[in-house]
Amino acid sequence: MGMITEKLPGYIEPVPGGSVLLTSMDKLINWSRSNSLWPLTFGTSCCAIEIMMASGAARHDLARFGAEVTRPSPRQADLLVVAGTIVKRMAPRLRTLYEQMGEPRYVMATGSCAISGGPFIYNSYSTIRGADEILPVDVYVPGCPPRPEAFFYGILTLQKMIKLGETIRKPGVRKKPVLAALPPGVTLDQIQKEMAALLEKDAVINLDEANRLREEWANIKMAGNEGA
Repeated sequence: MGMITEKLPGYIEPVPGGSVLLTSMDKLINWSRSNSLWPLTFGTSCCAIEIMMASGAARHDLARFGAEVTRPSPRQADLLVVAGTIVKRMAPRLRTLYEQMGEPRYVMATGSCAISGGPFIYNSYSTIRGADEILPVDVYVPGCPPRPEAFFYGILTLQKMIKLGETIRKPGVRKKPVLAALPPGVTLDQIQKEMAALLEKDAVINLDEANRLREEWANIKMAGNEGA
């Protein structure tokens, strides 16, 4: 099997008897890293079964993207895929696994729970509201759960980030790609203020309304017992 030189970063100059590839060490090493991601076999909840196992099955082949070499040890992996809910008891262990991974290391947050806490951000004291509170996330893959196609798009985005971002001279410093643009006239500060106002609104409980609902449910239950 020969090497497909058209995919290599750089400029190919034809010469008599062959050709010469002109490139830099940064581009060549980043190109190699992007096509040899080794994910860590770690999942916290349902997204690990929904997308990670489905993505590694026969219908969706991770080997086409060079990311099928999963490793059970963090010292042999460079990609941490956070799939599922993160509770406060799990957060220190997850951070330990990340710190045991060798550089360069990357993190993907897949699913609503890993990105923002999912449906557990309300009336729950044990759920971490996003993996970015404990880990430096590079790529976010939204969904509940995301489709395998969305997971593959996240892999391709991460590969693009590796090829264009981190360099040998500045390890750990890389540019994150923009996955989605904000609508015209909408700023990030406005979104954060709206989210804060929504959380404060949901955090206030009207005791009179709660007592009224409790009495209604009690009456409905009593009527059901009498009918039975």
